[in-house]
Parts: sequence; C-alpha cells; structure tokens
Amino acid sequence: MSMIFLTAFLACSPLAIGDEPETPAVEVGLPWVLDIDTAKEMARKEGKDILINFTGSDWCGWCKKLDGEVFSLPAFHETAGKQYIYLYLDFPRSEEAKALVVDEALNGKSRDEMGVDGFPTIILADHQMRPYAKTGYQQGGPEKYLEHIVELRAKGDKIKALLATEDEAQQGEMLPAAFDVMADQGLLGFPAFGKYLELAEKSDNPELVKRAASHRARGQLLKLLNTQEPDFPTLVQFLKDNSEMDGPEVLNALWFCQGWMAEQGDKDGAKLFLSRMLNSELVKENDRGRKMIEDALHGIDHDATDGHDHDGDGKPDH
Repeated sequence: MSMIFLTAFLACSPLAIGDEPETPAVEVGLPWVLDIDTAKEMARKEGKDILINFTGSDWCGWCKKLDGEVFSLPAFHETAGKQYIYLYLDFPRSEEAKALVVDEALNGKSRDEMGVDGFPTIILADHQMRPYAKTGYQQGGPEKYLEHIVELRAKGDKIKALLATEDEAQQGEMLPAAFDVMADQGLLGFPAFGKYLELAEKSDNPELVKRAASHRARGQLLKLLNTQEPDFPTLVQFLKDNSEMDGPEVLNALWFCQGWMAEQGDKDGAKLFLSRMLNSELVKENDRGRKMIEDALHGIDHDATDGHDHDGDGKPDH
C-alpha cells in the first residue's frame, strides 16, 4: 500500500488526486526559455522576475490543461509578460521530447531545491532564481490565474524584501512575516533560505522559534515517510513526541501507523491516532476523509474477531 494514499485523498489539488484529465497536447503560446542561465540573464537585464513552469509536457494531463487554458492564451502574456521571463523546465518521457531539454541534470537540481514534488508546479522567483511563491493548476482561465499570481506576488514581496537586505536588524524585523510565507509555500528547503531558518531558531521571538522547530520536525517526518520499508516503531514514537503537529504529511503518517498499531494489537493507540486525525482542521473540512476515519474507528470498536454477531447470521463471528 502506498504511503501517500491518505495525503493524496485529503489534498485539494487535482494533481494530488491523481486522476489525469484526457487532454490533448496544445501549442503553448508563451515565449518560453528552455535554459536556466539564459532566463536569469534576461531577467537581470530586463528587470523582471522569472515564472518557472515545472512540467511533464508529453504525459502530464494537468500540465496540458494549464497550458491550454492559461499559458496558450494571449490574455495571459499581455499582462504577465511585463513582469516575468518564462522558464520552461520539462521532465518528459519520450526520447523526442527529452532531446529538447537543455540541461536535464540542472533542471533536476532546480526541481529538488525548490521542493517540486508534482506537476505542474509553477514557481515565481527573482532574477537570481530565488523562489518566493509556488502554485500549480488553477481553474478559471487566464484572468483568474493572473489574479492568483498577483496575490502570490504580494505575499512573496515579504521574502523579496528580506532577500534585499543584509542589515541584521532589518532582517530580524522582516523575518517573522517572510518566514510564514516561506513555510506556507514550502520554500524553506531552498538552500539560500537555510540561513533564515537558523535565524528563526535563534530568535528572541518565541512564536518564531516554535514555527522553526515545527519546520525541522516536518523535515524529520518526511525522511521517516520516504522509505521503502517504514520503521513503524520509530514513526509512532515520533508522532507521540510531536503531538501538536498537523498537516497532510502528519495525517498520512497517523493513518498508516494506526493501521500498523491495530495489527499489533494496540487498539487503544490506533484509536488515539484516529481521534487525533478527526481533530485536524484539514479533516474537519473534508467530509469524505472524515467518513473514512470514522469508519476505521468503528472497525476497531467492532472487530470481527470480538465474538459479536456482525454479519447477522445469529452466530458470533470468528
């Protein structure tokens, strides 16, 4: 069983659900740049930021939808082209498409550094390729997507302001707001941002220190999850030690750990983890997810081996 099942089920993005739309390839209308160094130089000379499209051009249905509904239409470029250089980082599967990729290794390095784990992922970055916003497919056509990017850019300005100063006093003042954006956008893993995580950990702001510790803990959790054979005892103990953590990765871990605990006979522990899931804000907003967890709780409380008649045949089940 995949370790990402529940996270995928609870996530809102079409990508996470995994149902690829049947969308034919389209001619993409933007003047995409395929080389990272060229895009950075163009952005520097023209005083623009970079819109990076991490895509799978010949296999990703949601990528094709985003191209067809937004990027291929003139209305998008008429506005976005004034602010962005467009960088197209493709991860195709066909040999024909792979031949058009300028530097596969460098593209992969950028993907990993920016925390890209699905396609399409759209990154907004400054001319040095330092990211300040992350998004993906959005419904509504070019107008809605432009509004979405404006909102992301406004939040990202907090990161850009922090990057623009080397004054430690100013950094200290700007860090709490910028840190929140970095964390919300999943950008704290970017190498150039490591120093800000260290500053947050050393801050005299208790809330900022707490958020930094939460980020570190999330990184530890991801390492525990991203294994072929999960170390369930270690994972269970981690979740117990970090009982206030929440988020898709935590729900994912809780779900699989409760199943393992129930198999080991620790029904009380499994129920505790399921109850913790029900208290998550993500689950409260997801009727299907909540129903699935409630069914699991009911299954533990009415185990088919407990000597009760669950199938209605008048005999205890075994």
